[in-house]
Amino acid sequence: MAKKKKTKKETDTSVDLSRKKKKEFDIDTNIKVAYKTGKVIYGKNQVLRGLRENPFKMLIIANNCPKELESQFNYYNSLTKNKLFIYKYKGSSWDLGLACAKPYMISAIGIIDQGDSDLLSLKTKRN
Repeated sequence: MAKKKKTKKETDTSVDLSRKKKKEFDIDTNIKVAYKTGKVIYGKNQVLRGLRENPFKMLIIANNCPKELESQFNYYNSLTKNKLFIYKYKGSSWDLGLACAKPYMISAIGIIDQGDSDLLSLKTKRN
């Protein structure tokens, strides 16, 4: 008896799509992409200076950022007309420095232009 050949439709429907991995948002990768393709300022003094001029779209601060510095960021943010989004990074300042491919601690990052990254989509996700 001759075997029945599978048609193209039968092979397409037999693929199990439930096992397909869902793409998760990786902040470290997006910070690297923004650093390379966009305009990013890092460091406490530069970010505070930039907040006075108000060019940022978003701020990322480390988890172990000093409370005084965090309150300064919130104070300057309250003085501006356009409130910017402040994201608290899950890792320490060492981890934030490594996310920027720097061998030192970074407590704050100011995003002026996100480049090819999806960092501004964190506004809608709000942890």
